[in-house]
Amino acid sequence: MIKHYDKTWENCSNKIIASFVSTRENFSSGRRGIRWLEAQQYFKKDAVYKSNGEFLYEDLPELNKFKNSKVLIVGGGPSARDVNWAPEKYDYIISLNHFYNLEKLKNMTVDLAFVGNEVNTKSKEFLEYFDNNPTLIAVEDLEHRPSHIRNLQQRYGNRVMLCSSRIQCKSLGAGPKLIVCALTLGAKQVDVIGIDGVPKNYNPESIQEHSFESNKKWDKKYSYDTHIHHYRTLNFYLKETFPNQIVNNLGKGHPYNCWSHA
Repeated sequence: MIKHYDKTWENCSNKIIASFVSTRENFSSGRRGIRWLEAQQYFKKDAVYKSNGEFLYEDLPELNKFKNSKVLIVGGGPSARDVNWAPEKYDYIISLNHFYNLEKLKNMTVDLAFVGNEVNTKSKEFLEYFDNNPTLIAVEDLEHRPSHIRNLQQRYGNRVMLCSSRIQCKSLGAGPKLIVCALTLGAKQVDVIGIDGVPKNYNPESIQEHSFESNKKWDKKYSYDTHIHHYRTLNFYLKETFPNQIVNNLGKGHPYNCWSHA
């Protein structure tokens, strides 16, 4: 058993130690459950939610296409820039935040994009991409930025889905949530690039490499060992929860790819 695997926000106040919001049984009715999502609905009042106890989301008809598919997830870690990968080999692509700055994706239609707190949803670059592509937009944690949620829901309507993830490995950012989303939607294989971490000689004060944004400095300075622990938690969780689906780490071997060493 992985250390602290039983810790949740319900029984542990330290969210670095507790990698889960709640137990699987309590998730939909808990602090990140349906009521939490309903409070962020500013235009759609008839939303229907689905949950497998791991991922809670609005049941958009367009999401059915992911079932039995081969999905590529592209994170912002440096392996997405430095390692060779071919987006055309996949049925669908899922990414996040400023993915449209990456050369390989800027002229492609990403099928589902998670939009987080760091994204200016009113910027020229954001609007140019999403106005010209039918990308579905997942909002996982924007409760403190209601103007951005309103902007997305009003401008893109039923392309926007509110969602919530039970797993919350803090040092790993949104990456695990994208993986769990794809698996929950029924993808048979999920290949992942750009879900990395920090190098062994990590200096918290240094500027870390990023595939979507240059000169990005992390606001949360998690240690190398914390990353390794959270990746071990993720590995155990994925094998236990989704035993019949395949997850591949395409960034394996990159200096920033902590997942390789978990």
